[in-house]
Amino acid sequence: MNATTSDKIRSGGISGWNVALGVWVLISPFVMGYRQNTNFLWNNVIIGIAIALIALLRNMATGPRAVYSWLNVVLGIWLIISPFALRFTGNALALWNNIIVGIIVTAIAASNVPSSEHVVLPSEAR
Repeated sequence: MNATTSDKIRSGGISGWNVALGVWVLISPFVMGYRQNTNFLWNNVIIGIAIALIALLRNMATGPRAVYSWLNVVLGIWLIISPFALRFTGNALALWNNIIVGIIVTAIAASNVPSSEHVVLPSEAR
């Protein structure tokens, strides 16, 4: 197994956590009982699907994968600010769920950026 393959396996496992977190964001309004606010409900459904799908695409990509990681960084940041932007700060459970999950998604995606880039060393270019 070469370095590129081991990097892909290692970072793929980490991206798997973002797949699971995306699914959680998708179902959290139903599980935690804050589906009455349709704006917040649809925000979490759409963002949850996007996070999971982007993490899956990142795992399956054969070429450069940094763009997928950066997209999930942006979505993670949106999760953090969405309760404030959508004026849903009155529900502490929903607020802290999105903030905590957003921080974790952002951290995982940001940690995957360096492993997404394969630098061709002069010895490999031959």
